[in-house]
Amino acid sequence: MKKTGILFTLIVIILFALSSCATVATEKPEQPSLLFVDGTVQSVTGNQAILELKLPEFKKAPEPSISDIAQQVVQKSLFLEGIATDVNGTAAVVKEIRGKNIIVVFEKPAPYPAGTAVKIRIPKKVLAVVDFEVIRGNEQAVGRVTLEELTSALIESGHFTIVERSKLKTVINELELSLSGLARQTSDKAIGNLITADLILTGTLADLGGTWDVNLRLVNVRTGQAMASIAMRTPLIKPLEMRDSGPLNERFNEDTLDTSWRLGFREAEMFGKGRGGSDLGHHCKFALDPSQGPEDTHSALKIDYDFTDIKNWKLCNASNHKRRDLSLYSGIEFYVKATRPVTGRINVSTSVPDDPNRIDSWITSFRAGIEWKKIRISFSNLTIARGWIKGRAEKFGAKPGDQVFRPNRIEQFGVQVESSLNLPDIKGSLWVGKMRFYRD
Repeated sequence: MKKTGILFTLIVIILFALSSCATVATEKPEQPSLLFVDGTVQSVTGNQAILELKLPEFKKAPEPSISDIAQQVVQKSLFLEGIATDVNGTAAVVKEIRGKNIIVVFEKPAPYPAGTAVKIRIPKKVLAVVDFEVIRGNEQAVGRVTLEELTSALIESGHFTIVERSKLKTVINELELSLSGLARQTSDKAIGNLITADLILTGTLADLGGTWDVNLRLVNVRTGQAMASIAMRTPLIKPLEMRDSGPLNERFNEDTLDTSWRLGFREAEMFGKGRGGSDLGHHCKFALDPSQGPEDTHSALKIDYDFTDIKNWKLCNASNHKRRDLSLYSGIEFYVKATRPVTGRINVSTSVPDDPNRIDSWITSFRAGIEWKKIRISFSNLTIARGWIKGRAEKFGAKPGDQVFRPNRIEQFGVQVESSLNLPDIKGSLWVGKMRFYRD
């Protein structure tokens, strides 16, 4: 077996192996204007017919963007060799593609003579999108951001069911070490049963200073061949739109916290001095505790709080301020324990597109006991913080948003201990460990 054939077999196997953890993105209704392509029957031989297509024209923007990349992906994958379609309602299979001409095979002798005007249904394809590699440039996050924005544009086109397998390339590289062994265990019959995608989209990005060189490839899973390439130069995304869409694996086991974490104390009059000029900072203390940790970890973030002698509303807050796109995730998972049962809170802030100063604060509560407990906070369970809307946003120099939760515009998330949730006034310690984003 040739190496290309073996690699194709490997890709199909990995697609099947990862199908249980793949996320099939929510689809939008197909656009009626894109359901069919007009064509003319050029010739007929038995149950085969050659059709000349009148392909749709897509508008080109003066400055290429991610939407233009999506349009090219659509245009270059309207029909695939081996995919089912129908011609004027008669079932057929695409046998071969030659530019604007395709050869289709009917179950019975072709029912349409040469010269017949026909409508060919555009099949909806299953597209697996693989991580884009940044081969030149320091902005590695551009690859992830481009991947997510392009995925959204492809979903909105109505032509694809998107299967997101962002780690496919990594797995393929690891399994290439045992390539020959896998090939011996796989038969052609098994391959046919393992195909879960029609197309794979992959490629590279290179920073040219202000613009990006984009080179993508569409691979037909049925044949293992690269059926089309997409190359363009574009600004891609603005720096202010760049967000981290990668996973979180926070174990709090380093000597120092990542700089994206901010630890502090809040009360009714914001930070610093409270009424009477007393220093409020000692009511919240934060530390990495190497003696505590859930499951296989050995460290946790420790929050010491003391709410026994302050009259105002008060809050100990540990928040992460990395700007993120969490569209691929369902929520936040972490472990907690405390010196005594205590109610904590998760806070997530989202912004409005084109105006990062318009922010909404989303909250939900959790309960910690004296033993380690796993907490899962679904984004769907978050509710808008009314106090933020009524005036707290203004105190932080922001404006309330439009009360729409956007997982692709996360400004910060944090763990809080608040006095109003723990009456009578108390003091104690809360540990937080092994935090990550999860998918359903």
